[in-house]
Formats: sequence, structure tokens, C-alpha cells
Amino acid sequence: MHDLTITILCDNIDGSLKNFENDPGFSAVIRCGNKTILFDTGMYAHTLTHNLSVGGISQRDIDAVVLSHNHNDHTNGLPAVLKMNPEVPVYIHREWESGIPFEGMTVPVGNKRIAENPGTQHGLPDNVLLTGALHSSDYGGIREHAACILLDAAFILLCGCCHPGLVSFLDTRNELGIDPKLPFHIFGGMHGFSFTDKQAEHIKRNVLSVTLCHCTGHIDCFVRQFGSLCAAGVLGKTYSFR
Repeated sequence: MHDLTITILCDNIDGSLKNFENDPGFSAVIRCGNKTILFDTGMYAHTLTHNLSVGGISQRDIDAVVLSHNHNDHTNGLPAVLKMNPEVPVYIHREWESGIPFEGMTVPVGNKRIAENPGTQHGLPDNVLLTGALHSSDYGGIREHAACILLDAAFILLCGCCHPGLVSFLDTRNELGIDPKLPFHIFGGMHGFSFTDKQAEHIKRNVLSVTLCHCTGHIDCFVRQFGSLCAAGVLGKTYSFR
């Protein structure tokens, strides 16, 4: 399998590389083989447009967009992509249309691709699996899915906000056909989630890295539990995995 990279395009948690502009939402671009996938789109289209340009990424080169959940700080940068790539497929979960606070922008019908079932999705690389839509009571109720990206001998759990909690997303490994003993990387926004010390100790032997982004509220707890494996994400930085 080719090297896989994830570049943080929208974030405001721990500084940025030169010329990247902070955004209160989250977005990251996944480069997998010859595919470029945008995971979430941040809060503002103008910020995403700017940071794509600084990162040397053309909207026309984006093969697909995956939106984790229907909150405006993860969806409202989408027009930045649609303006120059009007036919790009946008993957959402099947509970997307339920009325929720902080609802994001409407995904145009022609772009909408609904992930009806967990696992691989037509049009996405075979090693990019989407979890089912898991429920959280945050902000009056929200459903969110995450991406599990398979590597040669590990996987990446990529979350937008992780409203349902990391334990819940890790519990989806069986239905995705992922060996629970497989080592993994944790990447993305963790919102109010934190492991208990017992939970962290149980999974630590399988954790390869923890990159915390966006809305993570318990960075100190993650750092204490995972030590040098854990760091806050840097806007504009590209992270490589194999």
C-alpha cells in the first residue's frame, strides 16, 4: 500500500504553519494513492479556500468529500469546494437530515452520497471505511460517523468531533471487520471525550499515536495517559502513515 498522508486544513487548537489561517471548525485532506479526500470542511469557505491554496491543493483535485456530522463548523466550508468542483461526491450518513441545533449547510442533492451501511462506500478507496452513524446527546442530540483508514498493518481512526466518544467508535471495529488487536492511530477532534485511566491502559498497547485537533477538551488527560505518543495537531502540518 502507498504511504498515506493527512494534512490539517482547518483547526485552531495549537498554532499553525506559516500563512495558514485559523478556523474554529475542522477539516483535513487525506491523500491515499492517487485519491484526494477532504474530511470535513471547517466553518468558513473563505478560510478553507485560502488554506487549500497555501497547501498547494486545488479544489478540482479533490475526488470526494466526507462529512462527519451535520454541525456548521464541519460543513459550512463546502461551497469552497463546490464552486470549482461542482460534481464532487459528498458522503454523509443516513441520519443526516434529522433536525438538530447548529445544523450545517444543506448538501446539494446531486452531490449527496448516503452511507447506508458501515464499511466501504462506492467511490471511496477500499481501505477507507465509514462507521455507522452513532448517537450522542450533545447539544440536544447529534449523530456522527467516523472514518477508519486501513494501512498495511494498522489503521487510523479519524474523527470530526467524536461526539459519541472514542470507545463507541472503537467498538465498531467488529462490524467493520477490523481485528481488535490491530494497532491504530487516533486522529481528529475529541470534544468532551476522555478515557478513564483503566480504558487508556487497556488500549495503550495497541495505540501508535494520538493527534488531537479542533474541539478537544481534555488534552492534558490524553497527554498524561499516552505520553510521547500524544500531541496536539498543527494547522497546515502533513502527517505520514504507512
